[in-house]
Amino acid sequence: MVAEFSTRFPALANELGPANLETLLDAATVLELPAGRKVIRDRMPVDSLYLILEGTVQISVEEYGQSITLGHLGPGEWLGEVSVLSGDLLASSTVTNETPVKFLRMRHQAFEDLIATKQEIASVLLRQLVLMLADRLRKSGSTLNKPVKIQSVSDAQDGAGGHDKPRARNWLESFFSRSNEN
Repeated sequence: MVAEFSTRFPALANELGPANLETLLDAATVLELPAGRKVIRDRMPVDSLYLILEGTVQISVEEYGQSITLGHLGPGEWLGEVSVLSGDLLASSTVTNETPVKFLRMRHQAFEDLIATKQEIASVLLRQLVLMLADRLRKSGSTLNKPVKIQSVSDAQDGAGGHDKPRARNWLESFFSRSNEN
């Protein structure tokens, strides 16, 4: 798994170093899913962070029986980061496998345990997540002038999303609070 992860996430693997990479991989499991499977649904609870090792996924938002495609992600990309970083534990989009996909899946609790107990890993993950999110913002800005593809969703969610909203610790807030105490 170390070699495969290092190929797909070279900057993260390099910055972590061998010992911290092993610790990160020990906190995760491999998950393989077929094409067409919805891994994450917009505004539904999310309990894991996913790192794509193989395959491609489509990112979309669903509203009133329609789906708007936001983009596509493949190997070397993360999913579920918004829910774990914000502590909201709700998805900000729908993720559908376009091809068979192999993920490295880390439960939010395992991620939080790493962040709380391994300062060096926490610093690396924060840096890599910020870089990834900044890159996504830049890319989304370049797509604003492109036409939006809207599709009908046959299995739209019932109701207006009146789910009880689960909450967890806001990882970013706790990280910066801890950094300021040192």
